Amino acid sequence: MLFCCFSRLKCRPHQRKKAVALLLTFSTLPSLAAAQNYDALIVAAREGNNAPALRFFDGEAERRTLSASEIADWLQIASWAGEDRQVVAVWQRYDRQVTLPVRGLQAVAGSLRNLHQWQPSLAVWQRALAREPGNDDLHSGYLMTLADAGSSAQALPLAQQRVAQAATARRWLDLSYVQFAAGHKEDALQSASQAESRFAGDRQIEQNYLNALSLNRVSGPALLQAAHANPDAVQLRRLQRDAAAEKVRIAFAPSRSEAERFTVADRALADYQPLLAAWQNDPAAHTDYRQARIDRLGALVARSRMQEAVDEYQRLTAEGAVIPTYARRWVAAAFLWLRQPDRAVAIYRSLSPETTAAPLSRTEQSDLFYALAEDEQPDAARRQSDRFVASSPYLLNIFGSPERVPNDDWLDARQLQVQSALLHDDLPAAQQQAEHLARTAPGNQGLQIDVASLWLTRGWPRRAEAELKRVESMEPRSLGLETQQGLTALELQEWRQADLLADDVIKRQPESRSTQRLDRLRDVHRYAELRVQGEHGINSDSPVSGANDVSLDALLYSPPVDENWRIFTGLSFADSEFSEGRGINRSVRGGVEYRTRDNWAEAELNGQRYGSGQKIGARLSGWHDFNDDWRIGGSAERLMREAPLQALRNGITVNGGNLWARWRQSERREWQVSVAPSWFSDGNNRVEWSLDGSERLTSGARYTLDFTPNISGSHNSKTDTPYYSPSRDLAVVPALSLDHLMYRHYQTEWSQQVELGAGAYWQQGQGSGAVTTVSYGQRVRWNDVLDTGVKLTWDKRPYDGVREKNLSVSFDMNYRF
Repeated sequence: MLFCCFSRLKCRPHQRKKAVALLLTFSTLPSLAAAQNYDALIVAAREGNNAPALRFFDGEAERRTLSASEIADWLQIASWAGEDRQVVAVWQRYDRQVTLPVRGLQAVAGSLRNLHQWQPSLAVWQRALAREPGNDDLHSGYLMTLADAGSSAQALPLAQQRVAQAATARRWLDLSYVQFAAGHKEDALQSASQAESRFAGDRQIEQNYLNALSLNRVSGPALLQAAHANPDAVQLRRLQRDAAAEKVRIAFAPSRSEAERFTVADRALADYQPLLAAWQNDPAAHTDYRQARIDRLGALVARSRMQEAVDEYQRLTAEGAVIPTYARRWVAAAFLWLRQPDRAVAIYRSLSPETTAAPLSRTEQSDLFYALAEDEQPDAARRQSDRFVASSPYLLNIFGSPERVPNDDWLDARQLQVQSALLHDDLPAAQQQAEHLARTAPGNQGLQIDVASLWLTRGWPRRAEAELKRVESMEPRSLGLETQQGLTALELQEWRQADLLADDVIKRQPESRSTQRLDRLRDVHRYAELRVQGEHGINSDSPVSGANDVSLDALLYSPPVDENWRIFTGLSFADSEFSEGRGINRSVRGGVEYRTRDNWAEAELNGQRYGSGQKIGARLSGWHDFNDDWRIGGSAERLMREAPLQALRNGITVNGGNLWARWRQSERREWQVSVAPSWFSDGNNRVEWSLDGSERLTSGARYTLDFTPNISGSHNSKTDTPYYSPSRDLAVVPALSLDHLMYRHYQTEWSQQVELGAGAYWQQGQGSGAVTTVSYGQRVRWNDVLDTGVKLTWDKRPYDGVREKNLSVSFDMNYRF
């Protein structure tokens, strides 16, 4: 039955009617002794000892003809004993022989109802009501049987009419029962509340109100109500468990303030502690103990105690507990937060496998997408977002409303489409979709932040900064806004601003992954930095690099000083063999680096030793950003460390510099032009120039293919030099560069690179020849602080009319600590 106050025993007559029935029975007994014995049987039956009376009636029915009153007593006592089938059998045996009292018909109707024989039960109720139309107990039984039979449309008007006629406690209870059976839980609670307010103190009313609260999941007030209803131990445990579970559900709702976001979760965890301690060793509470542990998983997740939630989940599954869908969703979220997306994907798919047509909820759709994305399953993530889009129309038809209403799922699905495009490196499509969403919802700050984030990803930090500043007035303290502003500030080298924003968001919400990411990048910026790179010629006969060449360069930067400054020092070594002998250059250098918004500069002093004493050199380098597209830079250097080693071998030093300009449209197009004059101590003046480009041909989730042409040339005022110095030359080498991501897990990436180039080289006086270059490399980004790479390069090109080959291996490492 739906309410315990409407159990089968409550369908029987009240005690006062029992007493009247017994008096009628006494008048039929042949003697006072027999009457006293009969009275004893009835009293025992009323106290719960039904067996003697039932045996008595069964034996007497074999010896003589029972009176109508005795049969009614038999029916009532069998009904009290829960022997519904016996009640029906006795009734069918005597119904045509005697006219039973109403109380007997009432017992029969109740037993038929308990046996779900709705129509026979209704027929008996109607017979009884025809004889006593004013009997409230009969009306109650009839209404509840109608409700149980699914005839709520008939029962509801009758129950409402009876309350309107006389709002007694019994009639409010009847109405509440019928409303709940009809699925109107809130109306049933209202009726139970009306009865409780009018007839406080009635235990049946209090119990009914308690159950109505519980069934409407108003668990906290239900537990308070338990003090008036005096529930048994089983029901009390359920109420305590439900009250704690209610707090778990509320813990996931938005809080009034950031400071209170964990308040409800903490209260729920505090409630569970004494309950679990009390139930742990109580065999009668085993079911409640296990269910409370399952519900507590949500409180742990809401409190961001993810590892504890996962540990408890694993203990429960090891014990054989069946974890319900809602709890598995919490566990999946915990696994995702703990960066175990493969386990999260497995759980989400178990909730609704792709092979079924069962729709996922809005939250499940998004969570599954991000789990697939973080598990590096971009194609599966795209299919998931496409399914979400297909099942999310822009407008919804609401039952009872003539107007269609906007569908919140539609926006979520379109935002997932943007993320899917990002996963597949289709940034132009992602930008187009994000900007369209932002334009059509100018008051949605989150959509504007998404656009700014995408612009930052495409290399437009100033545009992103301006957009974030524009939408700041909507909600200046938005956590998402400040986090994105912090990331943009780091890209713009606005170190002070980035520190302020990172300090604020990490203080306000330290458990957030996005704020943790900003704080981590800020910390990495504060680390010292070690850069190491080297190259070794394996097989070379080039006049530029020589044979068996080796070079190594190490540079160490200090942590930032006064935000914008870093001190650095370094060592470098170069060694190669030429026809006239071995060339060596060793250098030690030190200097300062300056980084601020739109500008970068380095000043360096170095000491070089390449065979003829120690020489002091200097370098000044820098660049300036005009906007997100244009950057110019240059350097000036005395005693260039990159001077041809063969020239240094012959005592020739070089002063020089360069000037360059870069235009970058986006990650898909970039061009740079540079010119580098240099002056050799032997009187040779050299001017080198180059034009380099990068055009994205195609890309996917795990690869990019770029067209990387290079056009370069030089002019030397002297050609009779001990180093390679053509009068004029020109090289045109178009190339293809493929970058393939082989593995990625959050900040860990392993990729391989292939470059193929084929072109022509022309040298004045020597004609032209083919240039071929092939390289293969691998790069591992271990985490945020360590990045390493190695590359094998083979090229063949003419020098002074003779094609020379070069096979070399190079490596580099960048480490922050």
